[in-house]
Amino acid sequence: MKKLFILFAISASVAIGCNDNKDAADEKIEEGAKDVGTGIEMKADTIGNNIEAERQKLAARLDERKREMDAKIEELKKDGSEKSKKAQKKLEETRDDLARKSEEVKNSTAEAWANTKADVERGLEKADRDWEEFKADFKKLFQ
Repeated sequence: MKKLFILFAISASVAIGCNDNKDAADEKIEEGAKDVGTGIEMKADTIGNNIEAERQKLAARLDERKREMDAKIEELKKDGSEKSKKAQKKLEETRDDLARKSEEVKNSTAEAWANTKADVERGLEKADRDWEEFKADFKKLFQ
């Protein structure tokens, strides 16, 4: 978008520069080009702020889920049964997936944000399914 603006501004400058006799129309075009540039910058800032807010919200969801899983993993370590060890391993894998997704959220560029967000949402849905399966298998831990 900024490249388009720059191209537009250069074209307008060249067109205006070729004619030393500026009239009111030329001045309006020049003024309009500046206004368009300001508008584009403002829109880019707004989009950047929205992405940052989404990034923070998604990171908070990931962190909360990881904390829940960490707490249950610690409980399973104390139990020590074979079933607990299997559940612990599965929860650790899911938690590690969420940790990777968290890094993706932190490192995502604005250009890649839509894909990153969709991928993280899918990861959270998978984590939710794994979590529900875990709770169904270990009902006594949740009573």
